[in-house]
Amino acid sequence: MASFTTPCTVVAGVVSQKVVYLEVDSGKRVEEPVGVDVESAEPRVDREFLSGHVALTSFGTTIVKAVALGRPAYVLDLGGLRPLLRKAVPTRSVKGREFGAWEQVWNTPIFLSDKNPTVAVGASRAGALLHINAVPSDVELAKKVWAVAGVLQKGGALTLNCTCRLGLMPVEVTAVRGNRYVVAKFYLNASSPRSRKVFFIVGEAGNVLQRREVDTAEAEVTAYEFLKYIESP
Repeated sequence: MASFTTPCTVVAGVVSQKVVYLEVDSGKRVEEPVGVDVESAEPRVDREFLSGHVALTSFGTTIVKAVALGRPAYVLDLGGLRPLLRKAVPTRSVKGREFGAWEQVWNTPIFLSDKNPTVAVGASRAGALLHINAVPSDVELAKKVWAVAGVLQKGGALTLNCTCRLGLMPVEVTAVRGNRYVVAKFYLNASSPRSRKVFFIVGEAGNVLQRREVDTAEAEVTAYEFLKYIESP
């Protein structure tokens, strides 16, 4: 995980199985091994434009925004695995903090490719620091998260949240109806055996009624089973 003092703008890309981060104003460069290669672009700050795969910026406590630069990138949210806004970013616009069109991605996974192998990048804030984490991941796993979200949305109000700063990069899909809830927890870091499991919890008013760990192949069937707990009176 790389950390930068805010306000800041960071360009990221994968080079030779390493994620490279380059902070625009200070020139701080951080490299971290990720173990896979994707079609990416090396971060650079030219006189005219930012170069790299994605750019991320943070200038408020819960504000983290991003755009795709030289290559397409994809956001995993309740809309599925969808393209992240892609645009050319003039260097002068960063200095002028012209980030209005950039997408909010706080604790939202960004996939650097929509086919395998891929890398998931996530950003979050802690105090004055922007934390950016990158892990090898699996597009099919991202699709499974979305499929389970599609099942659980039948049960109530739905949220999807990623604790991006953790090494396993856990993603929780939560459906809430009244004082009952179902949580399905996935792990996006494909280098860990945990990524092949999904952890389900159903609870009521803070009390856990049932929990179960299943293989990802069983995730949708299990989601339907757990759905009945919040659908029943």
